[in-house]
Amino acid sequence: MKVLDRGLDADVVKSDEYERLVAGGWLIPTSVAGLLNLTYKFETAVARLQATLTAADPSGSPGPLWCPPVVPTASVQRGGYAESFPQLLGSVHTQGGDPHGGDEAAAGNLAGPTDVVLTPASCYAIYPQVADSTLAEPVSFDLLGHCYRQEATSEVGRFRSFRQREFVVIADDGYARQWRDEWLARGEELLTRLGLTVEVQTANDAFFGPTARLMRASQKQQSLKYELVTRLTADDPGTAVASANSHKERMGKRFNISLEQGGPAHSACIGFGLERITLALIHVHGDNLADWPDSL
Repeated sequence: MKVLDRGLDADVVKSDEYERLVAGGWLIPTSVAGLLNLTYKFETAVARLQATLTAADPSGSPGPLWCPPVVPTASVQRGGYAESFPQLLGSVHTQGGDPHGGDEAAAGNLAGPTDVVLTPASCYAIYPQVADSTLAEPVSFDLLGHCYRQEATSEVGRFRSFRQREFVVIADDGYARQWRDEWLARGEELLTRLGLTVEVQTANDAFFGPTARLMRASQKQQSLKYELVTRLTADDPGTAVASANSHKERMGKRFNISLEQGGPAHSACIGFGLERITLALIHVHGDNLADWPDSL
């Protein structure tokens, strides 16, 4: 394929690994770092991965709820993401001027932000559904959506636009922690069964706001966030392809979700990065889908 010769920015397609993925028929880069066109072949692999994740859910989910690529700005603000990572958040603006009025200068100006932003994480679509309520029993969700993070980099696997399969639970502290731990073990077993060499690592969680930097050591001591790390390329020291998180009562307080027995609800989630996991599978199993394991 001569896609690399069609005026694309050399900084965008600069690695041998990207060129190999293009030559292998998996993706077509754009002129923007972190934004890729994914081929039918790549999507075939993603569809197989999706079916594997659906089968792994013990709740018997028939499949994920698809979340839109935009989410109300009010939901993200209420959840605290805008406080934690404003530099990663993508806003949606309208264009000023009348496109039919011939005022080209005015038409090129941004009129201002709309009431939505690009979705940073799928779970921001569901917390408002249970906001300002009291739970008599745990509630769980199986979600899928396009997410956006403003990270302009050509590093393989670090996408600006990507898909996240996310399982979420809202319950009391003990239930949410046990759910998270069980999903962490399930996720490690699943990825290992698919042929990946996975390492579980502790990390700090972005959900805890602008003070997260000061809380990193405490978060790790409390084991609030774990990442499943594997290699996407031969030179990759390890990239997180999934994370299992305990939010404690943060989101319960933010969205005023209470427990019937009293106190704010706790929440936990596990998110699987579909593009990253697929890249890891390509690295391990090669370019011929026919050679991939039967579990996929």
